[in-house]
Amino acid sequence: MVYRWQCRQCSYTVFSPNEPATAETVKSHLMEHYSGQLAKEDFRVRWECPYCDQAGQSHDAEDGVTRFKSHLFSHVEPLMEAGSHVAEAINGTGTVLVKSPLDSSGADNARVHLLSPGDILLIVTTTPVARLRLLNERLSEWPAWTIVLTTKPDPLAGVDDLDLDTVPLEIIQLDKRLGLRDLGETISRVVSEQNTTNSRLAFEFDIMSEIIDKFEMKTVFRFLHVLMNRLENVGALCHFFINPQTQSASTINMFDGLFDISMTVHGQRFVVDADAG
Repeated sequence: MVYRWQCRQCSYTVFSPNEPATAETVKSHLMEHYSGQLAKEDFRVRWECPYCDQAGQSHDAEDGVTRFKSHLFSHVEPLMEAGSHVAEAINGTGTVLVKSPLDSSGADNARVHLLSPGDILLIVTTTPVARLRLLNERLSEWPAWTIVLTTKPDPLAGVDDLDLDTVPLEIIQLDKRLGLRDLGETISRVVSEQNTTNSRLAFEFDIMSEIIDKFEMKTVFRFLHVLMNRLENVGALCHFFINPQTQSASTINMFDGLFDISMTVHGQRFVVDADAG
């Protein structure tokens, strides 16, 4: 179960599987809006609620802030929704930019969350073993079909402990010298082969930061635009990873507008900027 809370003052939205952790995140966000309602005098704190006529004070500053945050949260707690999914923000299909280091627990949480609605999974990655292990460990069952596109020379090396003989799995090896146009055509061909009336396609693209480093920005923009249009035509739920530790904020900001939504991953919490797209 995933909880969602959406601010009514701005575009801030947070998703988290943990209700108490979500509540603490919401409290901190509310303080960003209403810190002006808080006055500190020496060790005392006075506050006035922007939602009602209630006010309070405390001789301990930390205690006063905690009480104010809890009071604010009491007004917006009913806005917290259980059983939610990030895809609801884009009516179940579309594109999500995920801002997270690739090899992190937060990235894996995002992968599981965004892949889980799919009957057919299409994953473009340079680390196929890690992706397969994650699916095996975290999904309740394997989807109807999983296709992994990778440049890894021996993509299944190191998975001897996994029983993949009965898993509906296809591995497509890509040439490392492949250009973006050829990569796009390969993905499009696979999408066409898997496009059926009753299937739900979930698409993961791990290598966005790599192609940004390798190709001219104009070429990358054109490639992503064409690819996302193709995926949109089949109603896919897609997510593209970009690493904020290796890409500058200005570079990331340039790509935000290409996607329906973008979200920053903090462990189990996904903070969504609804103004992307």
